[in-house]
Amino acid sequence: MKRILLLMACWALALSAQAQIVAYTTWPYYYSDFQQGTMILSNGQRNVKPINIHLLKGDLHFIDDKGIIQMAPAGQFSAVQIGDDIFRRVGGYLMKVTPGPDDKNFIAVRSLVDLTVLNETGGAYGTPGTTASTQRITSVDMPGMVNTSHMEIMQNKENGKRLTIKNEYYIVINGTAVKATKKDFGEAIGSERAAAFKQFLKKNKINWKDEESLLKLFDFLAE
Repeated sequence: MKRILLLMACWALALSAQAQIVAYTTWPYYYSDFQQGTMILSNGQRNVKPINIHLLKGDLHFIDDKGIIQMAPAGQFSAVQIGDDIFRRVGGYLMKVTPGPDDKNFIAVRSLVDLTVLNETGGAYGTPGTTASTQRITSVDMPGMVNTSHMEIMQNKENGKRLTIKNEYYIVINGTAVKATKKDFGEAIGSERAAAFKQFLKKNKINWKDEESLLKLFDFLAE
């Protein structure tokens, strides 16, 4: 029995490890390689290309017919689907979406680079750790991968520093993004519903960093 439980625990850890984003200063992308995905264009048409999400900029990158990485203009598409993952632009960044009651109400998660950790350890964007600069950097300072060869970037993807990725959670209510915290959500619904919200939380334990748990908040909004 103990052996079975141990094997199950190892299997769960393996799945968790697979779900983690592994990115580097030389490969600041959501996926380990560009994936065949679908851009849902603003006019309703669909465009299938090898695509990836740039973690620093929150932009959509794709590979053109010459094998060069390009950026898709933000106004060109309304959503992106890569496998089972759906992304939409929220607050200027592409975020992974968990659908809610309708198109304007959903949960969004932004995966981004923790620049604080990167600055603490040193390491300029795009340089190997052995020659890393200790200068402080911001997302504004960091260049993208646009107009570079996909093959060349892939060959050198692990030559940079390993990036620490953190998630920010949002509740999108009628098209407006609200940070997923008890305080921010409470302010968004207004003081007139504070008592009802308090009662709701007593009956429903909300994990503010779990998409499925956050979906319960739409039940409260519908009351």
